[in-house]
Amino acid sequence: MKIQVENTYADGHQSSQVHTIEEPSTADLEELWEELWEYTGDGSGEHQNAYYEVTILESANPKLVGLTNEWC
Repeated sequence: MKIQVENTYADGHQSSQVHTIEEPSTADLEELWEELWEYTGDGSGEHQNAYYEVTILESANPKLVGLTNEWC
């Protein structure tokens, strides 16, 4: 699976990463997002408000490609 992670912090810092990860074992979408949340953040805004967005770019399950989740 390939995901794109966008991080935005209260101080204006933004970053973007692409991660290639092992395909998660869960078929439950809520559990999938919980697993993918582990890839958010870049360490620069540990003690401030942040906005994270994960987009699935590639997956063995074509129904997941293009899905996005966000956390505030």
